[in-house]
Amino acid sequence: MSELIVRQKGRLRLMTLWLLWQSPKRGIDIIDDINKMSWGFWKPSPGSIYPLLNKMVEEGTIERTSDGKYKITAKGIEEIKEILPIKQINSIEDSIQELEGLAQFFKEVEKNKLFEYKERILNAVKEIEEVVKGA
Repeated sequence: MSELIVRQKGRLRLMTLWLLWQSPKRGIDIIDDINKMSWGFWKPSPGSIYPLLNKMVEEGTIERTSDGKYKITAKGIEEIKEILPIKQINSIEDSIQELEGLAQFFKEVEKNKLFEYKERILNAVKEIEEVVKGA
């Protein structure tokens, strides 16, 4: 097997795990998502994605749900943990740091860009305030 094919198969595996880390998906959804993410330059074939999905189910890195979607398992997350873009929040301290970072982000965003999200942001802040007041 050529080195190019081996590298492409490795990428497909990583992309599949990363997409399933985001949310459960059907095989066709994975194909479509990769096609969109690559601006149409790469569209995995059903003949490459479905055998890969079956192999990953056998390995235990993903599992098939009752509705026919695939979802990542703890073993799959372990395989891609180095490339996950967001740290997992494991404590109140982590959550507070995340909120402080969001507050700084909103300070730096142009105010006119926030306008359409204003109501949602205010509702989220209100919910957090209510939870904290009840503590």
